[in-house]
Amino acid sequence: MLPDPRMFERSVRQQFLVNRARTPTERMMAVCDLLDVVRAMAPDGPEARERRRRVMVLRQQEKERWRAINRQLLATGRLEPATGV
Repeated sequence: MLPDPRMFERSVRQQFLVNRARTPTERMMAVCDLLDVVRAMAPDGPEARERRRRVMVLRQQEKERWRAINRQLLATGRLEPATGV
């Protein structure tokens, strides 16, 4: 059985209130602490490293694809790709 969603929503609202009461420096430190915890929880075996490497390659390919599209659009003087119509 799933936990009561109202408890989760109440917890989220409470965290928003706590965060609003913090200074910008305290907020940044809280984010850094959260990232440290997430990093510690992340798998670091060979399979996980390979998955991360593949994702990075795919992200880089996607960036290059968008750059090529934008270069082509700038070269043709259009703001949007041709629709073929």
